[in-house]
Amino acid sequence: MPETYYEILGVPGDASDREIKEAYLQLAKRLHPDVCSEDRAGDRFREVNEAYRVLSDPGERGRYDALGHENYLLYREGHHGTPPPGASPFPGFGDAFDFFSPEKSWGSPRAFRPRADSDILVRLPVTLEEAVLGAEKEVGVPHAYRCPACGGTGSAMGGPARPCPRCGGTGREGAVAPRQPVETGSPPCRECGGRGRIPQPPCGRCDGWGVIRETRRIPVRIPAGIESGMRIRREGLGDGKEDGIPKGDLYIEVTVLPHERFTRKGDDLEMPFGLSPARAALGSAAEVVTIRRNTVRVDIPAGVRHDAVVRVPGEGVKTRDRCGDLVLRIRIEPPQGITAEEQDLYRRILRIEERRDGMKQGMLERYISKIRRRGG
Repeated sequence: MPETYYEILGVPGDASDREIKEAYLQLAKRLHPDVCSEDRAGDRFREVNEAYRVLSDPGERGRYDALGHENYLLYREGHHGTPPPGASPFPGFGDAFDFFSPEKSWGSPRAFRPRADSDILVRLPVTLEEAVLGAEKEVGVPHAYRCPACGGTGSAMGGPARPCPRCGGTGREGAVAPRQPVETGSPPCRECGGRGRIPQPPCGRCDGWGVIRETRRIPVRIPAGIESGMRIRREGLGDGKEDGIPKGDLYIEVTVLPHERFTRKGDDLEMPFGLSPARAALGSAAEVVTIRRNTVRVDIPAGVRHDAVVRVPGEGVKTRDRCGDLVLRIRIEPPQGITAEEQDLYRRILRIEERRDGMKQGMLERYISKIRRRGG
């Protein structure tokens, strides 16, 4: 099996942009032909550059992840150059499992499989409340459709486009014939913009691209319990630029924003809960406002320790078949700006603790002395 671009750079499939860049820079310095005399150093250097070219571009990386290594190479062979402006920036995302209804499916990115180049992926930030409780939102979706003026040919006269004389139809700089190899990582052709063909004369409505791009506002229902990185599918709301090819699907990838009080951990919601030393020592009752804005009573046990947890059952994330808890993470906080009376009370407590510690120390010393006498 051929190496994937991630394997070439030596990074995992979920590597961040920074990790990809750092790996590329290290390999590029080591494999550069001017400094490396290893066998195949030049080939490896070109492979590293090609891997970085694809993975450093969000659109190409999305296409690559969706199609897989071999299918991506096949796709690239059949699609010279870069997609036109109206094309989907994240094509190649496909079927997911159903949730509630076939039109609203959601799951992790790994649950998706390649289906159509006309699929669209957009990213939608939501608050933690919206993710936990569900919400109705709208997303702006770039939409491309066949230009009605030229019928999608890109030519004002409706005729076929001719191959670009600069790149020979490859869509890339550095080639003058369709069968001539193109150098890895070559930029798009300056003459045709990566299309490989030039309409004659270009359509004034679409500037020769054959497609019109607009932004549509699409309503989206955020299901309760969705997590960051999961995707919602809306069937038939992707691109559809050619006759005979069904419209693709729209995928909305959810990003859950940080919350000032709660942190999600699986199905639980955790929040810090401050206690004074006295309340921690003696125990107390408190009222807590949950993410659903309910006020619940919580009993704090006597002697609770710093960083311990107290659970409120059923006040976490609720999904179809389970419900998490609200987890209070205890933080014992020293009082600030105490009064003279409070200072006097704390001094009395301190003296009691010191006497108690002294008694424990004396008992320990007497025990050790007794053991020594027996041993003697």
